[in-house]
Amino acid sequence: MHYADNETKTRACGFYAGTMKKALKGPSHSIVFTGDNVDNMKKVIGSYKNILVCGVKGVGKITNTVQALQDNTNVYYSGNPVDFEGKSRPGSYEKYLKYILNLKKDITRVNHLSSLFTEKNRIILIIDEIYGRSEEQLAEISRLYDMENIQILQIVGCMKSMGPLIEKIDVIVELHNDGAFIVDNELGRVICAIFGKKANTQSQKTGHA
Repeated sequence: MHYADNETKTRACGFYAGTMKKALKGPSHSIVFTGDNVDNMKKVIGSYKNILVCGVKGVGKITNTVQALQDNTNVYYSGNPVDFEGKSRPGSYEKYLKYILNLKKDITRVNHLSSLFTEKNRIILIIDEIYGRSEEQLAEISRLYDMENIQILQIVGCMKSMGPLIEKIDVIVELHNDGAFIVDNELGRVICAIFGKKANTQSQKTGHA
């Protein structure tokens, strides 16, 4: 694909020049949300690096996120065979993956997170659910959060599953049927500190990777 200039290329990759730093681009209250969650996600993606996307089951966390990235390049996806309750995906995991990958034809599925450690290009990585992931995977995810060239969109059905990883999140956006809102980061940390340890212990018992 040809780009007229570096700024256009940077925008197409999902983040503006200088955005891929730990510092936030601007305060969360500068984002004006509407009833259009695809547009809401575009605003958040354009402003923050490590993004936690949460919301009730069926609100469209993964669907709205992927659809918000239709015009972006270098988008990667790491799936999870279970949801936030440890339940298998409806129908089958293969059917679920097919649905996700059909939402954006050029999305790249990641089978091994460690394969991204040597990535030099700027990319966007969607990580679908934390629940049930092994300690090794959690360590890999933590490392990816710290890589300046990788923008993370972390999807969770329940915030408490994040555990210590919540410390690396720049913004928490909760989707609901009528729009979206920003959850205070400190509140997120408190939720994970109180409930996260128990949730992660239970998820490890499921044996899912």
